[in-house]
Amino acid sequence: MAKGDDNVQRKKNKLTRKKMSRKNDTATVSARISAIIAAKKRRKSGKRSMCQGMCFTLPTLEDPFNERQGKADITKKKKKKKKVKSREEKKPSTMSIDGVEKMDGPPKFLMLNLNEIESSFRKDSIYSEQHDKSLFTSTWGIEFWKCFSSGKDILETSGMSSTVEQIAWIVSSAADAIARREKDEEEEEEEEEVGNSPFLLYLVPSQSKASQVRSVCKALKGIGIHTVSLHQGASLDHQISGLKSVEPEFIVATPDRLLEIVTLKGVDISSVSLLVIDELGSLCTGGYLDAVKSIKLAISSKHQSIVFNDSFSASTIPAVQSLLGGSVNRVTVSDSVASQGSCITQTVSVCTSEEKKLQKFAEHLGSSSSKIIYIVTKEESFKKIKALLKLKGLSVSTESDTKISGVKKSFSRKPVAHLVDIEQLDTTVMRDFETVLLPDFFPSIEIYTQILTSMARESVHGVLHSFITEKEAASYRAGPLVNVLENCGQNVPDPWRNMYVAMSD
Repeated sequence: MAKGDDNVQRKKNKLTRKKMSRKNDTATVSARISAIIAAKKRRKSGKRSMCQGMCFTLPTLEDPFNERQGKADITKKKKKKKKVKSREEKKPSTMSIDGVEKMDGPPKFLMLNLNEIESSFRKDSIYSEQHDKSLFTSTWGIEFWKCFSSGKDILETSGMSSTVEQIAWIVSSAADAIARREKDEEEEEEEEEVGNSPFLLYLVPSQSKASQVRSVCKALKGIGIHTVSLHQGASLDHQISGLKSVEPEFIVATPDRLLEIVTLKGVDISSVSLLVIDELGSLCTGGYLDAVKSIKLAISSKHQSIVFNDSFSASTIPAVQSLLGGSVNRVTVSDSVASQGSCITQTVSVCTSEEKKLQKFAEHLGSSSSKIIYIVTKEESFKKIKALLKLKGLSVSTESDTKISGVKKSFSRKPVAHLVDIEQLDTTVMRDFETVLLPDFFPSIEIYTQILTSMARESVHGVLHSFITEKEAASYRAGPLVNVLENCGQNVPDPWRNMYVAMSD
């Protein structure tokens, strides 16, 4: 790229961030060293203090400025040359933050960014009235920063759009990550060609949401972070020319307009480091899911994704699964069952007889794609279920949960069925349980919700299957389960709904 105005501006932005981060650097020199540095500066400028002028030792050829004042020569240690790391030795993720595990809290530069945003809120009378709570006391923000620092993808499960407070923490963390990456590159003494890809790409469903996000990002302009908003309602040529004149660190865009500009080669998003997808439910309803998937595929670099799912509907679960692949961190401000059970598929099979129930249970065993299937039931049912599992050719385990971690490394093609006694169930070890089957249903709705809100904490592929006969169902209160299924956006079986209606009458 030619060294035009955009390249000059980018270098100025980088220099500004370096100065700001140095001001907040925890590494400070001692008073003695700072005094020596100050004295040397005065000496070079010809302004010595009285005591320095009253030296009784004369300058020599070896010490023309009388710096040692007659003291023996101290041999200076040679500076070791820093070894430049090769591309293979470099860390694969640009989002990595050195020393995070040693920190007790967010870094100072991140807090400076939050302070800049909060100061801009105070100047705006509308924001100051609506957001009187300080950004620094946000429990969500601290939890988000910990998840962000781990490098894993993040799923926000509150069922809402992002708030101003959440946007502030996201963009401040991104700005801090930019400064840290630039500092790492400077220490490694390796200059790389800087492309024109933004660091943060924030996808929103509407122009109004884009304006809200950009209004928060504008406060970071003083530290060299420029934000551009791309949406319908503005000239396409104007937005493309704006992207070329100011290479932004952050882009806030609606999926359709961004795809238009990418197609016209108005912006390169291949090296984006952080992708935020806000209001996923609204994007799916508006028909933008395919556009979002295309944008994610266009990012060829290793990046971190953050998804705000503003819907508890089961129809959005496949969309979340397609955007978040591996292990994830869940962040939420809500402790509701719907929030904690987000992205866990729940099915309740009401069967006419015990034989039909076992048949349905066997079908789910055969169709499961999980390596380990956890079957929570009564201990007296172990023998019957073991016989069925052996007929299916599955391996069976009844050992304690802590002893089966090695099963995950098994190269067996068929899944392993692990039997868990419901009387000895410890929900604290269920965070890795992705597929849970309840062949004898559950003794109470409390145990059901405990299982739902404890399983699959680092996955978006959680599945909870329950099986019950019509005769057994007659002894249960249908209302609580119907409420849980409806609040979680899951399908309510007709027999169970009919029982609920009959009890209500």
